[in-house]
Amino acid sequence: MRQQSIRSRMVAGAAAGTLALFLVPGCSFSFGGDLVVKKEEVAKQASAGLEKRVGRAPEDVTCEDDLKGKVGESVRCTLTDGGKQLGMTATVKSVDGKKVNMDFKVDDNAGAGSGASADPQPSDSAQPSDPAGADSGASGSVDKAEVARQGKAALAAQVGKQPDAFSCPEDLPAKVGATVRCQLADDDKQYGVTVTAESVVGGKVHMDFKVDETPGG
Repeated sequence: MRQQSIRSRMVAGAAAGTLALFLVPGCSFSFGGDLVVKKEEVAKQASAGLEKRVGRAPEDVTCEDDLKGKVGESVRCTLTDGGKQLGMTATVKSVDGKKVNMDFKVDDNAGAGSGASADPQPSDSAQPSDPAGADSGASGSVDKAEVARQGKAALAAQVGKQPDAFSCPEDLPAKVGATVRCQLADDDKQYGVTVTAESVVGGKVHMDFKVDETPGG
């Protein structure tokens, strides 16, 4: 039987509500006084995380640069599998002493490198993304109403229905790594949502949306 590619397994997993965006603990390396994860180690962690989630490792993972051990820092990587290349973004989510915890977000469409925007599939914490991005206004931010609209649309695309309500208390700065906390309501429950500006290209802000695992946020 023909072996499924990493991407097809992630797409199938997304339909079932499993992870395509994953968080793994990363080892860290320090040189020159700064905490840095070598690009080879970032690639190794990404490959191991994918193998754990979808049952087998990709054929190859390479990353463009070392990753600074600072929350919000990111680096672009390339995943090769089944004759296709997919871009992937490795982002520092937390730093605990000398340990850097990263998440890895695989692009929705084939095409590797820093020019591709990162579009994750839903995770255990129901984390969809905005495939189109939102234009930032003259103030250098995305209006809170637009952030909420994009969030509702992304959730609808990933889980098949929009939440009952989605609101954000403030605009999202058009700066990579900027975040704002929002709220969604669904089935009489309230969930917190962390919206992050993943990339800003030509005034267009690409966001991802991470829904809290438990209600009440």
